Amino acid sequence: MIKKLSLAVSTALLFANPAMAADNIVVGVEKQYVTYFTELAEQFNKNHDVKVEVTATSMFDLMSALPTQKGNIADLFMIPNDRIGELADQYLIAPTNVTINGYTAAATEASKYNDETYMVPMSTDTTLFLYNKKMMNAAPKTLKELPPSDWAAKFTDFYFTGGLFMTNGGYIFKDNNPENIGLSNAGSIKAAKAAQSLYDSGVSHWTLMQDDTVAFDIMMKYFTEGKVKAIINGPWTIADIEKAGIDVGAAPIPSWDGSHPYKALTGTKGMAINGYSDQKETAQAFLAYLATPEHAQKWYSMTREVSPSLSVNYAEGSLHKAIFDATNIGQPMPNIPEFMKVWGPMKTALAQIAQGQDAQAVLDAAVDTIQFDIEDM
Repeated sequence: MIKKLSLAVSTALLFANPAMAADNIVVGVEKQYVTYFTELAEQFNKNHDVKVEVTATSMFDLMSALPTQKGNIADLFMIPNDRIGELADQYLIAPTNVTINGYTAAATEASKYNDETYMVPMSTDTTLFLYNKKMMNAAPKTLKELPPSDWAAKFTDFYFTGGLFMTNGGYIFKDNNPENIGLSNAGSIKAAKAAQSLYDSGVSHWTLMQDDTVAFDIMMKYFTEGKVKAIINGPWTIADIEKAGIDVGAAPIPSWDGSHPYKALTGTKGMAINGYSDQKETAQAFLAYLATPEHAQKWYSMTREVSPSLSVNYAEGSLHKAIFDATNIGQPMPNIPEFMKVWGPMKTALAQIAQGQDAQAVLDAAVDTIQFDIEDM
């Protein structure tokens, strides 16, 4: 959830670094990325008159402050791809004019809005098929072949369920066109009925997970106690799983029934230019310097976050290789502002589907609400 920026935090962002008032350009990134960007800035500065300086700040706090602080915060900062359209429409970020080559198709698509590139991709993430290696040798070819008692997924949450819709032929926006919503088409109805078949199976954890407020905890409890063999979850949960003594394997999520790939919703973070910066030319030069195979490999080595660069080497069978493969075939979160109107109606719809309500009626109502909310923007 985006946090509100307090006056104290805003003032700190503005005056914590004297470079903000000079001709230098400022890179504002989360604390854990400061070392990486400082190292690159020092190398870049050797050959440029205008210097790059790095300051630590919260990504969401910075984005919240943009409409009022505008060019006074940082010239370059990190953003998630699903905010690009909103920020671009408000002229709070500027096109990079940097050619994005050598990245996955998903990350390249995620970085563009209205045929212009607005960020240089840095890291990418998605959900995975996580399995207990002592109970399962490898991921199955399809999810449908797994007995409901063997696995769990929080299908009351559209972040986890989006891929289930797409693996059955549904879609969110066709070609990013908000006038073409596919969340109640035949494929989406098939997905809803597939989810209902799990909730209606009589298996205890699926029955308990009809309640979205406890679904995640139930899923994790059953997996860490060895009561289910596999779950759909994010790689950020692996540390907790391993603490519970589970030898966990990871793979891209299998197709539901082999008819369509499971395109899990994928998020990409990247560096963007402040729309009000008066140092855009130097900012673009630094982004071009950043967007190289060498610096993508350094990013992965220093941060251990998966880069969507095709040049980075990930060990076969590793968690990071599974994340990369999954994001490479995943569905980038739409970055148009209208996508924000999808979450609420789909949350309601998925809860009703889990409770056994008519799939087509529920999804038709959700799409009607999404369309109404988009028209009201």
